[in-house]
Amino acid sequence: LQQQRRNRHAQRQPHVLQHVVAHLVAHPEMLQLGGQRQVCSFVFTDLAGFTSMMEAGDPALAVSLLNDYLDAMLAIVFKHDGTLDRIVGDAVAVLFSAPVPQADHRQRAFNCAMEMNTFTSDYSTRLRAQGVAWGHTRIGLHSGEVIVGNFGGKTLFDYRALGDPINTAARLESVNKHLGTRVCLSQAILDGCTDVPVRAVGKLVLKGKSQPLQVYEPLAATNPAECAPPSEYDAGMALLQAGNKGLEALACFEALFIRYPNDPLVLLHLRRLRDGATDDLIVMAEK
Repeated sequence: LQQQRRNRHAQRQPHVLQHVVAHLVAHPEMLQLGGQRQVCSFVFTDLAGFTSMMEAGDPALAVSLLNDYLDAMLAIVFKHDGTLDRIVGDAVAVLFSAPVPQADHRQRAFNCAMEMNTFTSDYSTRLRAQGVAWGHTRIGLHSGEVIVGNFGGKTLFDYRALGDPINTAARLESVNKHLGTRVCLSQAILDGCTDVPVRAVGKLVLKGKSQPLQVYEPLAATNPAECAPPSEYDAGMALLQAGNKGLEALACFEALFIRYPNDPLVLLHLRRLRDGATDDLIVMAEK
């Protein structure tokens, strides 16, 4: 019976890595209902404008392009030994360090997200050059303690993670559209990475949350031709982070905006400062 359950589980999960299947076979107790607490990392992606594209264009073409997109995204996930949590339409959710523990799960999540960002940017550029209105992909990363295991009742084994860090990763993906960024990661991810150049977005209070979360944008996900040099941007953020140098921060971001008017974070903080902000705390009114 145990083997039959394992076989049915594998048949329903064609995208599960072989090493994950091997781990479940070696540890059949993990196929029992229930879960355990574990620190994992999460990558959430979403493709902007795909629903509108489906409605306005040829559905068969859109589905074909989406399948190619998802195939490439999954190849990146498996290259970094990630576990596919689920696909919902064009959105992909990935976890690291479950069911196979990975000491470097934060670094793996970051590396996976960066390769995804490179692929999706190139894919969108190629399609747009062909006249296809393909949107850009937003990515969110977070890490924290969750419950991982099999959920779904006696008739369905659904291996996944449950917990607030998953919701936070999804919110960080979504918040990109309000910030003008493509990739957002939390301090929890950054703490487990090395050689990761980033710039601070600010302390975000996500919709429905009460505690601020320090959020960053990877420099690799920015456009150097449009964005302020890291040293100049960081100088402005240092004034914001001080919390009592609002006028100096305003003057700094006014000067940055003149030279880098297409930098989304420069514009974000300039608008905030003009509206009376004096620090880097950003309370999100929308998801």
